[in-house]
Amino acid sequence: MKAFPLKAWLLKIGLFTVLLSSAGIATLLAQETIYYIGRAYDLEQPDQLLYEEHHQLVLENNHPLNRHVKYYSAQGELIAQKFNDYSSGLTTPSFNLVDLRDQYSEAATLTENGWQLSQRKNGTEKMDVIEASRYPLIVDAGFDEFVREHWQTLMAGNTMSFSFAAPARQDTVAFRLKPVEQSEQQLTVEMRLKSRMLSWLMAPIVLTYDLNDQKLLSYRGVTNIRDQQGQAHTALILYHYPSVDPLAIKNSPVPNAHK
Repeated sequence: MKAFPLKAWLLKIGLFTVLLSSAGIATLLAQETIYYIGRAYDLEQPDQLLYEEHHQLVLENNHPLNRHVKYYSAQGELIAQKFNDYSSGLTTPSFNLVDLRDQYSEAATLTENGWQLSQRKNGTEKMDVIEASRYPLIVDAGFDEFVREHWQTLMAGNTMSFSFAAPARQDTVAFRLKPVEQSEQQLTVEMRLKSRMLSWLMAPIVLTYDLNDQKLLSYRGVTNIRDQQGQAHTALILYHYPSVDPLAIKNSPVPNAHK
């Protein structure tokens, strides 16, 4: 058997190692972690801080990969956590939200049988697999990506319809999304129940985005964090993107809620 030159063998190994290292660097460069916060204020008392959201969003090739959100009370106590995994789709990320105060939880998971929605309340868990919806399905934070996917349609003044997964209802809820205001710097959209007969049951959710980078600036409406009575807060949430450094988030100043 012909002997393989040691020098050539080592050269090949070295080249292979370099290629692997380069691939690893390329992967690292393709990923980015963004830290930002949302501060939720009472609608009736705009200066009253209800809670804060601390987001850690991992992007791969500029698309969401996963998200971890920590929710803090106005006193700085960690009260809830949420995890999103976007491997099931940009507009349909699985999620698991746990309220640490009483272990209340909501989740949406893609299974081989379809989307499974679950809720745990007062120690009792219920879950069900939802049927295919008539409109595009949106799960949790996937709403943001839905807006960006249809940015030009909304900019043109058109209305979009979608079904939102609601674990507490073990079902989906149909909504209409339409643009309501546009300036040189911002686009504001409104989310209403699609059924006009039932729309009075829920106040519209109003969201404002930056026109240039499409980042969410504010959210006004019902939230996923509950008050002391177990009812979902209705709030104005102002979002801030101070830095990629999580320490900067902790130290960023509280903005004027009236702005």
